[in-house]
Amino acid sequence: MMAGLLGYFAYFKGWILSDFENLSPQEAYELLENDKNISVIDVRSLKEFTKDHIKGAIHIPMDMVVSKKLEDKKLLVYSERGERSVEASRILSKRGFKVLHLKGGVVFWIRAGHEVQ
Repeated sequence: MMAGLLGYFAYFKGWILSDFENLSPQEAYELLENDKNISVIDVRSLKEFTKDHIKGAIHIPMDMVVSKKLEDKKLLVYSERGERSVEASRILSKRGFKVLHLKGGVVFWIRAGHEVQ
């Protein structure tokens, strides 16, 4: 039973059976600095997005991830702490996008000393 719980937790966090790459805040920051062909997607609520977000992020709430038309094929996806963005990353990967997931979400981004708007 414990193994099942650990497996579920690891899946929920995107650590196993994921077809996207998990990036630390520093890895994501460096990638954004060096590759201008990445769209940053914030899947939080409008209230959360309005409060703060990564510079240049596009707001696409979770309920729109399935249907929203996106031009870029490479996406950095994040949420508040990373839970919702794991789900969004799985959906977007299945839609054919190259997805990079920000571990720990905007909370870890801020803790790492990176700016938000």
